[in-house]
Amino acid sequence: MAASGLEGELASEQQLPLPAPAGEGWRPPSTPLEELFDSLDQNKDGKVDVQEAKAALKQLGLPAGPSYISALLDQYDLDGTRSIEFEEFRRYVESKQGRMRAIFSRLDLDGDGRLDAREVHHAAAALGLAVAEGDAEHMVALLDSDGDGMLSFQEFQRYMVLLPSSQMGHARVLAAWIDSTSWIDSMEYHLGHVPPTEPLERLLAGGVAGAVSRTAVAPLERLRTIMMADPAASRLGPVLRAMWADGTRGLFRGNLATVMKVFPSSAIQFATYDACKDVMMHLAGPGTQDLSTLQKAGAGLVSGAVACTFTYPLEALRTQVAVTQGAAGASYRSIVRDMVAGRGLRGLFQGYPSALVSNSFSYALGFGSYEFLCTAYAGWRGAPPSPGEKGLLGGCASFATMGLTMPMENVVKRLQAQGRPGFPQRYSGGLDCAAQMLRQEGARAFWRGTVSSLARVVPAIAATRLLYETIVDTRGIGGVRRYRADSD
Repeated sequence: MAASGLEGELASEQQLPLPAPAGEGWRPPSTPLEELFDSLDQNKDGKVDVQEAKAALKQLGLPAGPSYISALLDQYDLDGTRSIEFEEFRRYVESKQGRMRAIFSRLDLDGDGRLDAREVHHAAAALGLAVAEGDAEHMVALLDSDGDGMLSFQEFQRYMVLLPSSQMGHARVLAAWIDSTSWIDSMEYHLGHVPPTEPLERLLAGGVAGAVSRTAVAPLERLRTIMMADPAASRLGPVLRAMWADGTRGLFRGNLATVMKVFPSSAIQFATYDACKDVMMHLAGPGTQDLSTLQKAGAGLVSGAVACTFTYPLEALRTQVAVTQGAAGASYRSIVRDMVAGRGLRGLFQGYPSALVSNSFSYALGFGSYEFLCTAYAGWRGAPPSPGEKGLLGGCASFATMGLTMPMENVVKRLQAQGRPGFPQRYSGGLDCAAQMLRQEGARAFWRGTVSSLARVVPAIAATRLLYETIVDTRGIGGVRRYRADSD
């Protein structure tokens, strides 16, 4: 396929600058792998340093910020010198050679060992990615170093070796290629360029992270719920004894309902938050690297509202199970039956308006403060936080958020617990509940359960963040676009 004039110009512009004088001991490359390494090693000193890596990344439209460089060095740099020597390069590339060949072959529809724009267009469609034929021509031109309008395996491999190993999949490589072309060329990036499996992966990552972390702190969750929902449960000792009356089962009473609620809630929360950010980035236009903290807080508010709406009956059920003492009448089925018998389906949503306000405000603060802390930490340290550090920052953000949202949380728990033995229907709504609490118990009532809440929420959120970020990093969710925020 002959290259168009535009493609030829692009290809000629993409040639690497003339290499610096060869370093001592340099010899001409004799194998394709040595040629590939040599094209990255501009000063011919036998290693690719950070500046040389950045130059190659920018040339191909890939992120070149600290987080991407760190991900790249993690897979190559075995001796910690912050550079890539040929033996390190050879070891990694040879370990991925089979995968790279398989990806290239899947795109090479006619099996002639060369890719053209038509094949890229059809291969993208087969993977569920929307790429117009004209856009496919721009994609080929980006990697076409000899300007012939076709891509050999060596030309395509030069791009793949600069991707993090988590992106080494058919759909992810193609999505990264689309993103690179949109970044360096005039091609518009839109939501149809996201791999179709990614929303499901985000849902599963959020759900697993939430369920595992909440199970680990289930006893603290039950303690918190009882102290917030029961006006008489003002002393820690008697509450703990009552919980232990049923043995270990008493400590974890209501955890099944918690997992049933937290798994979809956490899944929806993270998936909605990331989807909102994707939409905002799309609306912000080409060249936008990151969103403001206020925009991220807005995405958090939406995610909180959506998660609360879809999972509220499970949250109300979890609260009623947690405040129930003893085994009698405490089965999930009997509690649901009692909730519906009194008020119909409305019984499953008692306290929903107050919970909607509380959750939306809490998630906006939580996500906004978390993103602010991550940005501030990266600026102070000069490198993006690791998944473990993100977990700690998430815990710090939840500490501040919980302190501001405790009054609303207490009101919601009182409303949700109504109807169980010992918890009569006494509140008509959120404002009435708040007024009665203030009049009868004073302002301290709004901060009941603060210590147990912080003891439960902070480690739970930290663990959720750690697990979620680890899954996202390992699976490569978000593609190379997630590295754009700190790109040079």
